Amino acid sequence: MSQSEAEAFVAETVRDLLRIMADATLTPSRRAGAFASAMVRVADFGGIADLILGARASGLTAARRQRFAATLASHVGHAYDGRLWYGSADDFTLLGSTAPKLDEVVVRFTVRNSRAFAPIQMSWRVLRSVGGWRLIDMEYRGIWLVDAHRSKGRRRKGGTCR
Repeated sequence: MSQSEAEAFVAETVRDLLRIMADATLTPSRRAGAFASAMVRVADFGGIADLILGARASGLTAARRQRFAATLASHVGHAYDGRLWYGSADDFTLLGSTAPKLDEVVVRFTVRNSRAFAPIQMSWRVLRSVGGWRLIDMEYRGIWLVDAHRSKGRRRKGGTCR
């Protein structure tokens, strides 16, 4: 049952995000802001920051963690802006899901886009929490957001990448 709940959460959320991206009445900056605000409502950016930063997260003040999470939300909003412009909420297709851990589900889906040759396939990793399902990671073309940012941070610090 939890997989079907996670699938419903992802389907509803992606359709809401597609409505924002397709809203021609919004300027690019307002669209990016609306998208980032919607992402803040559904994603656990504090948890994502912990996953990206690893042990370094414990050394951050609450204010720095909050700034990091806000920057990450903005980054995600700008990454999507303009890429799903012509899509609509009906362009979402659920492909299926797996549950790698208790209360964690990876949901695969596609979004049809008139500017892309084929539908865009993505996966979202969602976690059941006290307030419902929360997005904790996303994948596109085999690259997971958390892993990509974790690797980027290691390169900046002079560490090694996997």
